[in-house]
Amino acid sequence: MSTANTVHASSEPDNNYHYKRFTTGLLFRDMSFGKEAANPGDSFPPFELTTTSGDRLLSIDVFADKPVLFIFGSMTCPMTASAAPSVQDLYEEFGDRVDFIMLYVREAHPGELIPQAETMQEKIAHAKALKELYDIEWTVAADNIDGDLHRALDPKPNSAFLTNGEGIILFRSLWAADHEALRTALNLTLAGKTLERKQSDSFIGPVMKAVAKVQEVMNRGGPQAVRDLWTAFFPMALAGWIVAQFSKSR
Repeated sequence: MSTANTVHASSEPDNNYHYKRFTTGLLFRDMSFGKEAANPGDSFPPFELTTTSGDRLLSIDVFADKPVLFIFGSMTCPMTASAAPSVQDLYEEFGDRVDFIMLYVREAHPGELIPQAETMQEKIAHAKALKELYDIEWTVAADNIDGDLHRALDPKPNSAFLTNGEGIILFRSLWAADHEALRTALNLTLAGKTLERKQSDSFIGPVMKAVAKVQEVMNRGGPQAVRDLWTAFFPMALAGWIVAQFSKSR
C-alpha cells in the first residue's frame, strides 16, 4: 500500500499568479523550491489538461505503466530556451520508455508582444508556438488559466518532475537544463533502483546556460520584458546583452 502524500491542485485563484511585470521578488522565489512545493514521495496532483491538438489529457490516463517526465515552460522563458536541446537529448535516449509532457505555464517574462494569457485560447496558442519553435516531438499541454496544477507543484518557470507509473513523484529538478541530474534519475528509475538523490536545486549552472538566450527571448516578449529584466536581474540582463553583441560582431 502506498504511503505517498497526495498533493491537490489548487481550486482557489491566485491574483498574483498572473503577474504583468517580472520583479526581483519573483527572481528570489525562483531560486529554490518553496516550502509548500510537491516533494518526492508525494502523489502527483490529479489533472485535466488541454493539449496543443485540442485533446483532453487526464491524469488517470497518463499514469499507466511508464514513468513520466513533466517539464514546465513558456515562450518568454530563457531557461526553457536553454533547456530545449538537453531535454530533446533526453527524449531521444528515453522517449521509448518514458512519457514526456511539456506543461505550458504562465509567461516567465510577459511583455507587450507576449503578455500573460487571459483565455485558454490564448494559452493554447502560446503552447502551439512553443511546440513549433523548439520542434517538440512529445506532448505539449497547457495548464488552466489559474495555473492550478502549476501552483500545486510549485510555480517555477522551468522545473521538471519525474514520476513512476503510479504517479508518485520520484525526483524533481529546479531547472530542466540540469541534464546530468535528470539523466541519472531516469536511468536509475528505469533500472528499478532507489534514487538516493531525489532533487536538483542547482542554480548557477543552469542560469549561465541561459545567458546566450536572454536577449532573444526578452525581445520576443517585448520591450517591457527587456526593461523588467534589467531592473530585476541586472547581471543577467547585462550578460545577455554582451553575448548578443558579441554574436552580432562575429
